[in-house]
Amino acid sequence: MTSDHGNRPPARGSKKEQARARAAQLRAEAEAKALADRRRERFLRAAISVGVLVVVAVVAIVLVNRSSEGPEGTGAIPSGTVDGGTGVAVGEASAPVTIDYWFDFQCPFCGEFDRESGPVLAELTAAGTARVVYHPAAFLGDESDRAANAFGCAVDAGRPVELLTELFANQPEEGSGGYTTDDLLAAGQAAGIDDPVFESCVRDGTYADWGRHVLDAFRNEGLEATPAVLLNGDLLDNPAAMSADEFRAAVTTS
Repeated sequence: MTSDHGNRPPARGSKKEQARARAAQLRAEAEAKALADRRRERFLRAAISVGVLVVVAVVAIVLVNRSSEGPEGTGAIPSGTVDGGTGVAVGEASAPVTIDYWFDFQCPFCGEFDRESGPVLAELTAAGTARVVYHPAAFLGDESDRAANAFGCAVDAGRPVELLTELFANQPEEGSGGYTTDDLLAAGQAAGIDDPVFESCVRDGTYADWGRHVLDAFRNEGLEATPAVLLNGDLLDNPAAMSADEFRAAVTTS
């Protein structure tokens, strides 16, 4: 007698049922993949957001650290300055020519100009031919800030041009870490400044912000490069390329 319950294989459905089952399986796999993709996308977005926050935090830390390098500035401006605290005037106010001389102590072209035509500036002011307004714009880094600070200290000591001459005569390579405190104090001694007030002014960074204040005015004037030399308000073309005689002639004929 044969039983109805043997080891028979399960009965197979129709081809349509198999197709429906296969389609349902494919839909389930597609939905699962889409869900995984959405989760992966959300994860990546979150990771990118965290990365951006980390970068912003690092940049902020760098900027804070950079702003705290060297003496903390007080915003102080040397007494007796002119043009909104941006210039140091030397010579008679009644002189027929006013020379505005904008410079950065690290600028190599400023160094060339000052070494060539700095004596002409001294000659013209002594003769009453010109009044020179020195504007120490600091835009080339911490060395420029330190030098502008020392220049402000020399203004208080009454020997700004003498210090300026020493600094340009011993100008370090740009961005090399020069114009250290010791360098600036040695330049002060060479310029005839023997004053403990000058030393404390340099060390304390009394005028550490001044060069940047002058830089703001430099930009507001629409000036773009140093040295910028204006004769009675007219910008002189490429003063660093002039010989001393050429510069003297430009001033006396302006």
